[in-house]
Amino acid sequence: MIYAISQLANFSPRIVLGRTPQAIRIESDLAHPLYNRVVTYQGALSGNALDELGKLADDYRARKVPFTWLTWPQDDDVADLEQALEAIGLIKVEDMSGMSLSLTDWTYVAPAIPGFVIKQIRAPSEMKWFKDIPSVFGLDGEAGDVFVQICEAAAFGENAVFRHYVGFLDGKPAAAVTAIQDGETIGIYNVATLEAYRRRGLGSAMTAHAVREGQAAGGRIAVLQASKMGNGVYQSIGFSDDIAIGVYLG
Repeated sequence: MIYAISQLANFSPRIVLGRTPQAIRIESDLAHPLYNRVVTYQGALSGNALDELGKLADDYRARKVPFTWLTWPQDDDVADLEQALEAIGLIKVEDMSGMSLSLTDWTYVAPAIPGFVIKQIRAPSEMKWFKDIPSVFGLDGEAGDVFVQICEAAAFGENAVFRHYVGFLDGKPAAAVTAIQDGETIGIYNVATLEAYRRRGLGSAMTAHAVREGQAAGGRIAVLQASKMGNGVYQSIGFSDDIAIGVYLG
């Protein structure tokens, strides 16, 4: 996730990646929590801990943008951190599942979906297929425009790190997924199906396709973050539910 988040800053001047011994985070002037997030925090939780946490939160509040703060169950003192976050006014909104899939000997045959074809976006002109998808994530207006700009900039050229796939049902764009490869790890993001095409198995077919392509490119493990609603879809492909990532909103 840290690698994926860093790509947002690499491909948009409006997003800044901050790395200190205590925290890894991004911030921006965009009013959406996707672009304002504390990914990990390893600071002290005694003495002036509330002041230190409050300063980070106040930095986002001064910009008047919503932000999220993630907590990780394997971290030391995670319960103390969560209590401290609530003390400075953050609210827990969900537990997001961190899931993984070993690609050693992994095979999966997606059920046939009549009229469904998956294509990789290979040129900027083909990004038009992708542009309706951000609305599925609540990324409308300026936040959605910046999302598409980043997705396009990161998919082409010498420094390309994103692979986008669009699923067409009866010739119309219906679903999408993005794969981000970091060494032998494949990160699966942007799994989305437009409302009119849901509950037909498109999401699992898109995810399996992106994982299979990553496996062919040398990937040995696939990872993703899922809402509780999406867990079953990914488990059917072979992903295991490893950790519950706490999501706090400020």
